[in-house]
Amino acid sequence: MRLRKTLFIPILSLSLLPLAGCKREPDPLPPAVGQLLQQTLETETLPASIRDQKERLRAWEEMRGFYEKRGYQLAWSDAGGPLPRAEELLQAIPGLGVEGLAPRRYQPARLEALRKEVEAIESFDDPEAQRRLVDLDVELTYTFLSLASHLSNGLLHPETLRVEWYTKPRNVDLDARLEAALAQDGELRKTLQSFSPPHPDYDRLQQALARSKEIAAKGGWPAVPEGEELKEGATGPRVAALRTRLAATGDLPARPEDKTKAEPAPVFDAALASAVSRFQQRHGLEVTGTVDEGTLAELNVPVAERIRQLQLNMERWRWMPASLGDRYILVNVPEFHMRLIEGGRTALEMRVVVGKDQSRTPAFSDRMTYLELNPEWNVPASIVNEEILPALQKNPGYLASHDMEVVRGWGDDEEVVDASMIHQIGSGSSEYRVRQRPGAGNPLGQVKFMFPNEFNIYLHDTPADHLFDRAERGFSHGCIRLEKPLGLARYLLRGDPKWTPEAVQATVASGEHVSIPLPKPLPVHILYWTAWVDASGTVQFRNDVYGHDATLAEALAGEPPVWIDPAALRGEVRAEGPREERAGQGA
Repeated sequence: MRLRKTLFIPILSLSLLPLAGCKREPDPLPPAVGQLLQQTLETETLPASIRDQKERLRAWEEMRGFYEKRGYQLAWSDAGGPLPRAEELLQAIPGLGVEGLAPRRYQPARLEALRKEVEAIESFDDPEAQRRLVDLDVELTYTFLSLASHLSNGLLHPETLRVEWYTKPRNVDLDARLEAALAQDGELRKTLQSFSPPHPDYDRLQQALARSKEIAAKGGWPAVPEGEELKEGATGPRVAALRTRLAATGDLPARPEDKTKAEPAPVFDAALASAVSRFQQRHGLEVTGTVDEGTLAELNVPVAERIRQLQLNMERWRWMPASLGDRYILVNVPEFHMRLIEGGRTALEMRVVVGKDQSRTPAFSDRMTYLELNPEWNVPASIVNEEILPALQKNPGYLASHDMEVVRGWGDDEEVVDASMIHQIGSGSSEYRVRQRPGAGNPLGQVKFMFPNEFNIYLHDTPADHLFDRAERGFSHGCIRLEKPLGLARYLLRGDPKWTPEAVQATVASGEHVSIPLPKPLPVHILYWTAWVDASGTVQFRNDVYGHDATLAEALAGEPPVWIDPAALRGEVRAEGPREERAGQGA
């Protein structure tokens, strides 16, 4: 039996006075409660909704370890019913919308109804009451651990999505953090927030999401009607709509309000042209200050789509390690840009060319350890088969005219062989390769930067520098071409007395192939951000050049609600899931 309330009755005898103000602790829970909890968690058969989802399976396994360490004691209730911490958890869920999550996915309303149901039970001696008590505890723990897993490592695992993302996420001890939070009153909300990625970039995205949601709550921004190109001097309702649109996102500063003057006629003036240029810059468009077809299309992307874009990139941050390093190179593929970050500041940046859609540049991290001046190019077998062999059929002198040779073996055992052996590559032999000598025609240019990896991706120079003038620069076979490679080489070799800028330039001029270890190796992160907030606080958006946003959004929309059925785990009923919560849930 549990004591839920203290009854106050008239004092009939002085002998009762010593009892006034005393409060009896609730009777301990029946041992059957712990046994039922253990039975629920030791099931051999998991539903597919858990078994087939890596993060949900992780939450399940963490939950089993959590209760085993506790000796199968309840975490969210005692003999007096649900503890305040149960309500605290449920009240924290709606606030997680700021993290880019969909709170209703975690079903706080259904769980609150279950909490109230258990709270109303007068006695836990009844087996059915014990089942509901255990159900509440298991569901709350699973919900907390799922939230913690989603905030720390993402709702989905990129390896299951085919989005060419291979970074290593943080390793977070979920059940230990839960136990620590339960040991102190009022810590659950703070603990959940602590699982978010520990990166300023993520925090800035979070703030941008909040601002975008405020715009959406006010009705969003108006569409600019289609028509001719808008430029300085234009007037009319389309210009008025353009002003309103750019003011909504802060690209056009608000005019001081003066109620004594009539509203001026909408004119495309210099201030509006400047606002259009700002909008174009932060959307990766050619900066012209005029509204052409491409700019109009970006202007008319609705706020709901921008919110989704911010949420998708917050999800990608959950796939990242805890730290990028104090000094590192970051290449953002959709931005076609590279930055060298040192001490939190951009020390060097430049435009890049990345892989075309047919040969996409993957997202991954590795460590740059050396560079090569006047590099040789070992042509990938795919390029040999798809480009060089067909070219040889038309021009037998193709290899000689492109300063290429066929090589067998590697290192001290390598030897140049007859060009006819190139067909061994076409038949799948890994013993042979085509190598292009250093020179003006070598697509790697004068320098390449090596961070050995399974994808055979590296940074390098290019003779085709005219491509850097394009707004979208997806032209390579997957490697990353640099706008200012010698500038990067000089920066990375600082502190090496042998490789002064003059020595580097002299070696390049000599044509000699030289490999140089870096004095300070550094991480390289090749990533895929279509939305971010730069250091100045400007929200940046880019096109989804490889379609990864679309793939991720579709997968998130199809995610079922976070739900576990303890009765089904015990074999009492078959779980069907909360049908009303299944559809339409994005990140």
